[in-house]
Amino acid sequence: MSDGSRIVISCGDLNGIGLECFVGAVQGMDVSDLVLVGPVDGIGASCDVMSLPANVDDGRLHVDGRTIGILNVDAPVTITPGAIAADTGKAALLALETSIRECIDDRAGAMVTLPVSKEACTQAGWTFPGQTEMLAARTGGTPLMVLCTRDLRVALVTIHEPLTAVSSFITHDNVHMRIEALHTSLTTDWNITHPKIAVLGLNPHAGEHGMFGREELDVIAPAIASVRQQGIDATGPFPADGFFAFGAYASYDGILAMYHDQGLIPLKLLAHGGGVNMTAGLPIIRTSPDHGTGFSLAGKGMADPLSTKEAIQFARDIIRNRALSRP
Repeated sequence: MSDGSRIVISCGDLNGIGLECFVGAVQGMDVSDLVLVGPVDGIGASCDVMSLPANVDDGRLHVDGRTIGILNVDAPVTITPGAIAADTGKAALLALETSIRECIDDRAGAMVTLPVSKEACTQAGWTFPGQTEMLAARTGGTPLMVLCTRDLRVALVTIHEPLTAVSSFITHDNVHMRIEALHTSLTTDWNITHPKIAVLGLNPHAGEHGMFGREELDVIAPAIASVRQQGIDATGPFPADGFFAFGAYASYDGILAMYHDQGLIPLKLLAHGGGVNMTAGLPIIRTSPDHGTGFSLAGKGMADPLSTKEAIQFARDIIRNRALSRP
């Protein structure tokens, strides 16, 4: 059965703030296209233990006078707010695997992944550095991590590599491929007809003409030149600090950063809690809030649902835009 408008929400780590953010996000929202994926009993227990304004009855989540179906996974959990535990890690992984399968089999048009604890998932036998890499392995795609707001989209050449290894991944082919993937996402997922892309440098001052590193001269600039020959409007490399500090980012539809913190720190500062992580380059649609499990806030009623609310809305937008882009 194909249901391209249905959105599955993987429950994430039920000891964290993910479920609280979801419950807050759907207040006043049309939830007819949403299905929560996770252990029914565990979701109910998390609502109870964390005193969330929601409850589970008859296998469904009831919140704000609305009812959301739950696609159950068999994963018993004990809810301890803020705890890193293998059982909630396993439940998060099963929910993620089930959500991916729903999308691959066309029973859902998109998935929103609530935050997982990488440590808890590793205790449960996980071997991936993050959800993005797991999605790539399961779908056969080449992921492009894009952090976004309504006005700003920042993609990454490298994702979860340590800083000591980043430069080894800054190759002509990698930069070229990521610029192409960002261009495709901007046109297909965001419905931008002629997107403008800025590419950041790797080194301080974008290398200062080779004084502080040669990646800009030897790798990044040639990759930009090669995509421009394909008609892609990409420019750079720009020094990252001044590019964000003095507002140059506002002139571009998409920005390609070389590594995780170079792109995510400024975006999260500019997003004011409303950033969304979107994985481009996959045959399925995936978004997620731009924060982690928030274990220190779990059960305290202090979590901000804005990023989760935006992740759901972005998933809806991308479903619509991809449909428009099909011939």
